Amino acid sequence: MPNPKADKVLFRKPKLKPYLDRARDHWKWNAKSVFKQKQALKERVNGKTVLLTGASSGIGAQVAEHLAAAGAIVLLVARSREKLEIIAEDLHKQGGSAFVYTADLSNGREVDALCQQVIQNHGGVDILINNAGRSIRRSIKFSFDRFHDYERTMQLNYFGSIRMAMRLLPGMLERGDGHIINVSTVGVQANPARFSAYLGSKWALEGWSWVAANELAHTGVTISTINYPLVRTPMIAPTKIYDYTPAMSPEKAVDWMLDIIITRNKRKVGPLGLGALAMYYALPKTSETIVNASYQVVYEAPPAQLKAVGDPKKKGEAR
Repeated sequence: MPNPKADKVLFRKPKLKPYLDRARDHWKWNAKSVFKQKQALKERVNGKTVLLTGASSGIGAQVAEHLAAAGAIVLLVARSREKLEIIAEDLHKQGGSAFVYTADLSNGREVDALCQQVIQNHGGVDILINNAGRSIRRSIKFSFDRFHDYERTMQLNYFGSIRMAMRLLPGMLERGDGHIINVSTVGVQANPARFSAYLGSKWALEGWSWVAANELAHTGVTISTINYPLVRTPMIAPTKIYDYTPAMSPEKAVDWMLDIIITRNKRKVGPLGLGALAMYYALPKTSETIVNASYQVVYEAPPAQLKAVGDPKKKGEAR
């Protein structure tokens, strides 16, 4: 049946109060995060249900500990049940509340089943932290016959993350409150060579995040992005050149996550990301030259040689 409204441009009066409330809360919670972080975290998450993907190690495992200590009901998600159960048991011993869910987030059906089970068991999620990710470091010239590298990074980093969000968003909108945190990388600002598959997926995730944030700004649901620099976690261990590269400590990375949970700021990015972005827009060719020169300096073994010694890049499941 034809919809008479479909061919008309209809205007409605926007809701202005949510913007005023958000501006007030912005300054209040940012001040609390600086001066009373521990207390502020408890105020934010006590009694709330937080779903954390990539919770079996690294940043995810440490964030889970802080959330449970602050009174959150933490839903630990990863592929390895054994690791998650060890973490959950430790959290229970410390008086926290944690539940274990296993899923391959690159599989859409498993994501759907996970979200359905979480909604059934917990009535929904107040905070979703899309922390799981896959990183692949390989030049485009060595990827011509490896299109699956692009498919698998997109499947987990982009499709897996937004599928989780899309399944859990209706409950947040119904309650008029919710927070989705998408973990990204400073590479989106700096665009380092050899990461075309990884960064393509993170650019896609950020594109969705920006649009979702703009659409939902009046609803009480917040979308945040963290642009982490290199963090000294098991994710980067297979790439030996990172042994000689400056990296953020896991403790600092956890502080970043806790800060954005408290403040609900739109983005968390450091000086490196802001500087790289300014450089790219102010002097794009100079920026390109610097990145390209560093790319030429560092030798990269062709795929045939990588196979001969065992390709460590396949161990790119990050968090």
